Amino acid sequence: MREDNYENIEDINFITHQVWKSMNILRGVIPAQQQHVYLFLLSAYYDGILSKRDIDFSNNLYNYVYHSIEGKEKYSEIIDVYGPIIKSIPEQKLNEILHHFSIFNIDHLENNFEQIFDNLLFKLAEAQGKASGEFLLPYEISKFAMDIAQLPLNGRVFNPFAGLASFATHLEGDQSYYGQEIVKSTWALGMLRLIRQRKSRNFDYHNEDSIRYWPQSDKYDLVISNPPFGLKIDPNLSSYYTGNPRINAEQFVIKQGLESINYDGKVVCIASQGVLFRKGSEAILREEYVEQGLLDTIISLPSGLLKHTGIPICILILTRKKSSTGKIRMVDASDFVINNGKRDKRLDGERLLVYLKSPDNDESVKSVSIEQVRSNDYNLSVQRYFADEFSGEALKGYVNSLSGIRIDKGSSGKFVRTSNLSDDSIDFMLDVSALNDRELPTHSRRIEESCLLISTRWKSLKPTYFKYDGVPIHIGIEIMPFKIKEDLIDRHYLINELRSPKVLEQVKAYQNPGAIQFIKRADLTGIKIDVPSLNEQRAKIKGFQELSQKLRSLEQERNALAHGQEIKSYDEFASLKHSMGAPRQNILSNAKSLLRFFEENDSEAFSEVKNNYKSRYNADLLSTFEQIRDNINHISTILEKGEGGLILENYKKEIVPLKEFNQWLNSLDDKGLKFSIKYDKMLSSEVTNRAVVVQETLLKILLNNIISNTEKYAFKNKEKGNRLLIESKIVDDFLELEIKNNGVPFPKNFNKDKFTVKYSTANSEKGTGLGGYDINRIAAYFGNPDWELILDENTIYPVIFKFNFPIVPLSNTKS
Repeated sequence: MREDNYENIEDINFITHQVWKSMNILRGVIPAQQQHVYLFLLSAYYDGILSKRDIDFSNNLYNYVYHSIEGKEKYSEIIDVYGPIIKSIPEQKLNEILHHFSIFNIDHLENNFEQIFDNLLFKLAEAQGKASGEFLLPYEISKFAMDIAQLPLNGRVFNPFAGLASFATHLEGDQSYYGQEIVKSTWALGMLRLIRQRKSRNFDYHNEDSIRYWPQSDKYDLVISNPPFGLKIDPNLSSYYTGNPRINAEQFVIKQGLESINYDGKVVCIASQGVLFRKGSEAILREEYVEQGLLDTIISLPSGLLKHTGIPICILILTRKKSSTGKIRMVDASDFVINNGKRDKRLDGERLLVYLKSPDNDESVKSVSIEQVRSNDYNLSVQRYFADEFSGEALKGYVNSLSGIRIDKGSSGKFVRTSNLSDDSIDFMLDVSALNDRELPTHSRRIEESCLLISTRWKSLKPTYFKYDGVPIHIGIEIMPFKIKEDLIDRHYLINELRSPKVLEQVKAYQNPGAIQFIKRADLTGIKIDVPSLNEQRAKIKGFQELSQKLRSLEQERNALAHGQEIKSYDEFASLKHSMGAPRQNILSNAKSLLRFFEENDSEAFSEVKNNYKSRYNADLLSTFEQIRDNINHISTILEKGEGGLILENYKKEIVPLKEFNQWLNSLDDKGLKFSIKYDKMLSSEVTNRAVVVQETLLKILLNNIISNTEKYAFKNKEKGNRLLIESKIVDDFLELEIKNNGVPFPKNFNKDKFTVKYSTANSEKGTGLGGYDINRIAAYFGNPDWELILDENTIYPVIFKFNFPIVPLSNTKS
C-alpha cells in the first residue's frame, strides 16, 4: 500500500522510515532480490515468535531462528523458502537485525503493522525496480481494477498469474479468493503479505502454474489478472485448452476467464495495449468478442505506470452477459495521471472512478458501436475513437499509390530506411548518393520513377521526394511511395502540409501511444489536408522559402564566428600518445600471440594450465587474453581520436537497434571486480523496431567510467552480495537506463553538480575527477543533458545513475 492512504500518516511514516533504514544491514550481504527476508523476520518478531531475550547464544543463531519459526502454523508453508536465505546471512548481521527489532517503538509497530508492512513492501519494490515490478502491481491500479469490477459482497474471485496477490488485499467480508503464482519465492512473499493482511486463512493462494492447473469446474464472479505481457503459452497446452496453438498469456486469461465466470460474472485483464491492435490470432479473438457482445469496457492507460516496463497498458472488462446496447465503452484515462517528479507517474484511480460514474464524462468516455469497430478492422486502439474531426480534403485525392517491383531474394541495391528520409521542409529531396549498395531485405520493392516517400512509423511522416534519374531505389514495408498529382497540388506545398500540426495530430490518432506501430495505407490516405488554389499554394511556399533562407544565413554567420574562435593545441597529449605507441602495440601483439598459442595447443599440459587458471581466478584463460586485446583496441581508438582531448564530434553517432543495445549491456564483464554486474534485459516487445542514436566507443566510455567509479568508491572488499544492477525500459519515447549499486553511499553533500565538475573528485587518491565530467558530456551528446544522479543512503541502492535517451524508429530489416 501507499503511505498516503491512511489517516495516521505521521506515525506510519516515522516507523516505516526507521525500519527501512534498518534494512541497510543486509546491503551487500545477500542479493537485493532476497532482501524481503527482512520482512519475514520482522513479521515473526511482531507475532512474538522471535525475541532477543530468548536467544541462546551458546547455540547457533540460525538454528534458534529456524526452530522458533518452523512449527508455527502461519509460517510452516513458507519457511522452506526463507530458511536457506536466513542461513546465508552471517550470524553477526542476523544478531544485528534482531537487536534493531528490539529498539523499534513497539506501540507504533503494534498499531500500524499491516500498513507499515505493505509500505515497506512497496519501498522495497521501488528500490529494486524492474526485478519486482512484474509481480507487484501499483496499489492504485490494483484497487481501481477491483473497484470498477463491482464484486458482490459474497463474490468469488479467481486470480491467475497472481504475483504478490495484489488484488486479494482489496477484498472484504465474505468475499473469497483463489490465486495461483508459479514462482515460489514470489508466492512465499505474497503468502506473507496475506498473513499480515489477516486474510491467509480465508483465502486460497497456491504455488501453482495457472496454465497447467487452471480450475476447470468452478464458476467465479470475477476472474482478474495482470498476466506476463507477451508470454507465449506452450503450443500443446494452448491447443488443449483453447484449440489455438499460438496464443499468449493475455489471450489465455481472457479466453479461459470467459469460460470460468458465471452469467453475471466479469473478466478483468490488465494487459499491454498490443492486444488492442496486433494482428494474427489476437485479431481473430477481438473480432469474436466484439461480434458476440462480450467486450464491455476498454480503459486506455498511458505508459510509465508500471515499474518493470514503460509500455502503455489497458484494462479490459468482458462479460458473458451480452450488451443490450451493442456498444463498447472506451475510456481514455491519460488525463487521470499524477506526475510525482520526473518520469514517475501514478494513476489517480479515485478521481477516475468518480468521473466514470458521472453523467458528464463525454471528454474521456465514448460509447463505440460495433459498426464503428468493424469499419476500423476490429482495431480497438482507444485513441483512434477519440480523434477530432478535421476539415479539409483527403490525401487520397491528390496522390496515387505505387506498388513498386518485388525483387528476388539475394538481390542487392540502394535501400532506403526511415532514417534516410528528410526532416527538412526546404531540402526534402532524397540524397541517393548517400545510399550504399547492400544486400536487400526480403519483401523489398524496387522504385523506378519519381515519387513521394512517406514513413509509416513514428510521429513524423518524414515526407521526402525521390527524383528518379536512372538509378532505382528499394524500400521496405515501413515506407509507402506515392505519385503526386502535380496538376492539383504543388509538390513543395504538399510536403510542408504533411509536416503540419494538423496532419501530425491525425497520425497520432492512428498510432498507439508509447508503441511504434504502422499507420495503415487506408488511414494514411484518409488524412485531411488543406488545399487552396495552386496560386495560393505557390505564394505560401515562396514566403516560406524566403524566411527559411534568412534563417540559414543567420546560422551560417553564427557558424563562421564559432569557427573563427581560437582552437587550443594539445601538444602534450600528442607527445603522450606517441610515447605510449610502442608499449601499447607490444601489449596488443603479445596478447594476440598468446591467444593464438593457447588456441592452437590442446595438449594435456596446456589443459592443466587452463584448468588451474580457471580454478584460481574463476575465469577462462582465453577469454582473459581476448579481454586484454579488446581493451587495448578500445584504448587505441580513444587515443587516435583524442588529439584534442575527448572531442565528442570525432565519434559519429549511429542508429543502434535496441536489440543490439541489449547485447552490448549484456556483454559487460565483471571479471576482476569487487562486484557482480547484472543486466535486466528489455522485453522483446520493447526492443522491436526501436533504436537509439548513440556511438559504441562513447557508450563504452560512459559505462566504464561508472563501473570504474563503483570499483573505486562503492566497495572495499569483494563480497557475494556486491552488485551493480543495470535496468532499461521504454517510457514514452525514451530509453530509460538505470545503473545502480548497493555499495557505500556517496559522501554527504556530494551531488551531481560536484560529480560532473572537471577535476572534482570525492577522493583525489583514487581518481582524477574526469570520469563524472565525461559522463555528463557524453550523456548530453546522446540527447540527455538533464540525466540524474540519485543519492539516497537509506535505500538498497544508494547510488543510481539514470539516463533517458530519445528513441528513434527502426526499419524491420537487416542492418
